[in-house]
Amino acid sequence: MENGEPIFNRRDLINKQDMNIVIVGHVDHGKSTVIGRLLADTNSLPEGKLEQVKEICRRNSKPFEYAFLLDALKDEQAQGITIDTARCFFQTEKRNYIIIDAPGHIEFLKNMITGAARAEAALLVIDASEGIQENSRRHGFMLSMLGIKQVCVLVNKMDLVGYGEKLSDV
Repeated sequence: MENGEPIFNRRDLINKQDMNIVIVGHVDHGKSTVIGRLLADTNSLPEGKLEQVKEICRRNSKPFEYAFLLDALKDEQAQGITIDTARCFFQTEKRNYIIIDAPGHIEFLKNMITGAARAEAALLVIDASEGIQENSRRHGFMLSMLGIKQVCVLVNKMDLVGYGEKLSDV
């Protein structure tokens, strides 16, 4: 949004290409957090959603997490996990994206596959401190089996391994 006005009008949405991207990876590697942060940082959330979730966290004496923007089911919020796929929308000048947040727990592999089956591309999230885990491999294999050829690996939680961006005066 720019000056309170949407950047894109309805005509822009019609003339753009659509793309479905599934976000997958092992449990607690930060899939929902990455998506929540993307939506918040690009002003792609419904108006008031960020403030609403922050207020709920404050009332329940819980620290705010960007993942809470996506974990809609009460069980998901209570347990801090993704159970079912969640879809959210994001757009750029060229495309409309449907971002599918897939669960990382082995018990919900069927839900991950259901979400991934609709995707043209995938983002495989890996926790920098834990590295590649069992479900990281399993999810990568499933993406391959589903014929998803556009896969990007995102190394997340770099702060946990002492990474810091060195700023220069260039």
